[in-house]
Amino acid sequence: MCLGLCVVQGCRNDLISPIYDTCFNLENCVPTAELCEELTVDFAGISYTNGICTVTCAAEGPTAPGCPRALIGRNGSCYPSSVAGGVDDTLVCFEPCDIDGDCLCGFRCLDAGDLCPASGLPCPIADGDAICVPGPNDCFF
Repeated sequence: MCLGLCVVQGCRNDLISPIYDTCFNLENCVPTAELCEELTVDFAGISYTNGICTVTCAAEGPTAPGCPRALIGRNGSCYPSSVAGGVDDTLVCFEPCDIDGDCLCGFRCLDAGDLCPASGLPCPIADGDAICVPGPNDCFF
């Protein structure tokens, strides 16, 4: 019996968990989540804030083995939460994306060029990687 997300291949326990979901507190998250991480990102002069269920991780970079898989089928990316307006540099898993449509409503897909200022300082987001962060991505069903 499958209670939750089932994909075309069938219901299996090792398939994707809906861990990268919006939250107000940890009680809103699936049991495997460790954090409801509040993020704030400035986009076009407006600050967007949202919380996402996630876990901590140890190996910084894209498609981190310690990060749960996202709905697009790839492991999450492990970066300091501060890169997306988190309160500190705790390494957390972010939902990976290729386009805004890969992200939840209220989140958009941004890469290093979008998230890191052109200050000459190193950016933790790997070239070619993009993550879902709060932003103007309204979904209409």
